[in-house]
Amino acid sequence: MTQAASTVELQAPRRMVIVQTAFVGDVVFSSPLVHAVKQAQPDCHVAMMVQPDKAEVAACIPGVDEVLPFDKRHRDSGPLGLLRAAKRLRQGRFDLLISPHRSARTALLARLSGIPTRIGYAGGMSALGFTHRIELRANEPCRIRQDLYLLEPVGMLSESYRLRLKAPAEGRAYRDAFFNSNALSEDARLVGLCIGSVWPTKRWPAVYFASLAEFLRARNYTPVLMGGPKERSIAREIEGVLGQTLLSCVGNRLSETAALLEHCDMVVGGDSGLTHMARALGVPTVIIFGPTDPKVHCFSEHTQVLIANVRCRPCSHHGQNRCPERHHDCMRLVSPEQVIAALRRIADIQTPVPARIEERQESLLGQAPATVV
Repeated sequence: MTQAASTVELQAPRRMVIVQTAFVGDVVFSSPLVHAVKQAQPDCHVAMMVQPDKAEVAACIPGVDEVLPFDKRHRDSGPLGLLRAAKRLRQGRFDLLISPHRSARTALLARLSGIPTRIGYAGGMSALGFTHRIELRANEPCRIRQDLYLLEPVGMLSESYRLRLKAPAEGRAYRDAFFNSNALSEDARLVGLCIGSVWPTKRWPAVYFASLAEFLRARNYTPVLMGGPKERSIAREIEGVLGQTLLSCVGNRLSETAALLEHCDMVVGGDSGLTHMARALGVPTVIIFGPTDPKVHCFSEHTQVLIANVRCRPCSHHGQNRCPERHHDCMRLVSPEQVIAALRRIADIQTPVPARIEERQESLLGQAPATVV
């Protein structure tokens, strides 16, 4: 904690806002902050300010009472947009702002909001934006634990770093419609395949997803492709390799995907927002880490982490558009067989009897007993 962050605890907030305007996963990572506040101050009104297309995810975090938009890429871009967003914060009459998002724009937004107590990380323009600035702890790699330290000045320390999401009630109607339209029984065993990422270097190869889907279908699981609108081409590639159409909710609303994720027996994906949503929903999950470092996360027992033994990884905090070494071995060298082995560690996956043996057994059952000569 810097000198600007007083060691004297401040008064517990009545209305607070968490500003997190980064990616889907980053919004999910704010859920332990919300839980810590609600545990310490159940009557505190907790709002989150996020990008509009992440609002449905923020609304799925238990304890979030209000979601405010900050369309920093479009409507709220530029100085006038920043002033509009700051006005929305002022209208909320908040007495505390917490910002796990580290950027100059967020620091400036915090200052313009006029909220009395504003807590963020030290460095950059934080001196301008925050009344209390928290130093990153060099010995703490987990970003969620780091974020929980932001609550120190208001005396809301917490050791619970578990991610928390709950699919919205309205999402169940979509889930039921999905099951009906695809003739799925209520006990169908779904496996979510989170096929994409904003950053191409964090994507597992499509041919590997096809191989995994084939493995799952042979064992009476139903693979479901999941991803954003820009990942429809990946879904088509997977189906092209497999030579079959798979169930898909690629391009659907995040609240609808959350409803399906919640119903999955297992989920497989890279270091992406949807995969972290699955973790937060309590679904057994296999995560493949390539260019990014799993050490910045805190995992529960229902998560299996896979990484390739590649010297050049990790190479990025959030992923890149292209592999700097031009081989993408960090994702390519995590094989479908390794993912299958990880799935076996979190689920009771049975190996089916080979079809030829089944056919031979049926043939023998239909024959008369053999004559012993």
